[in-house]
Amino acid sequence: MIPSEDRRRQLKTANRRAIIDAAAALAEEQGLGNFTVSDLARRADVSRRTIFNHFASVDEAVYVRFSELLGVIVDDFVEIADATPPPAAPTTGAVFEQLADVIERTELVQPLSHIARLVGTSEDHPATVLWSHEVMQSVTVRLTGEVTRRNPQADPFTVALLAGSLINAVVVVLEQWTAETSAVDTPRSRIVWQRLLRTAVEHLRRGFAA
Repeated sequence: MIPSEDRRRQLKTANRRAIIDAAAALAEEQGLGNFTVSDLARRADVSRRTIFNHFASVDEAVYVRFSELLGVIVDDFVEIADATPPPAAPTTGAVFEQLADVIERTELVQPLSHIARLVGTSEDHPATVLWSHEVMQSVTVRLTGEVTRRNPQADPFTVALLAGSLINAVVVVLEQWTAETSAVDTPRSRIVWQRLLRTAVEHLRRGFAA
């Protein structure tokens, strides 16, 4: 028989998961700011009080899902990077090529497709602007840290500059990919993604003045 404390813990975890999933679904369907705590409670099949036991607002619940999806990307990146031998010499070009190669091999389409649907038409919503900035900062810092750890002789400023440039390039690619494919995950949209990403990387590799 499961102890009562364990049952409470399991119920709390299940409720939190239900709230996050329901908030994400409502954000995709209606957009941020267009549904209430009562709407979320009905969709998650919990009380309003339960929602506020876990989150300060419906936007915060959506943000958790947003962060989870970004976490999947970063974890995948780190896993691939760890399996890739560091360059023999930590030159700027070698570090860039390693970063570009790992980004191209990271599974980005599936989580970014979810993120694009999650944000939907709410790009200008204050929460979306704040989240995007926070996520960009945290992803860039983590990737910079990983590359620096694997290439301790590389110049930290150069590594940060390269990581930031590539992450910003991915954001621009995402915007264009969404415009061309509506951010659906299909074989055709994946071809478009690869074309856009490789074009962006090639521009960074050769320089715009070349």
